[in-house]
Amino acid sequence: MPVKPNAAVWGALLSACRTSGESELAECAVKELIELEPWNSGNYVLLSNIYAESGNWSGVERVRILMKEKFVKKNVGQSVIE
Repeated sequence: MPVKPNAAVWGALLSACRTSGESELAECAVKELIELEPWNSGNYVLLSNIYAESGNWSGVERVRILMKEKFVKKNVGQSVIE
């Protein structure tokens, strides 16, 4: 590839991995995303969800531990109703 992929490209690949159930490829994408955006909790949560959907609970635990080690906190969702 003549151009180095940015976080948007790796994020799209990670989302595609969730759709297809490709947890090994998802791990590669998250490694790249952690290099580019170590603070982005969404990347960790998406990998954790991929593991959970495939029944890989030890993978889920590893991701949660990694988040704690890197002091990454999951953002709380908010809704506004008028």
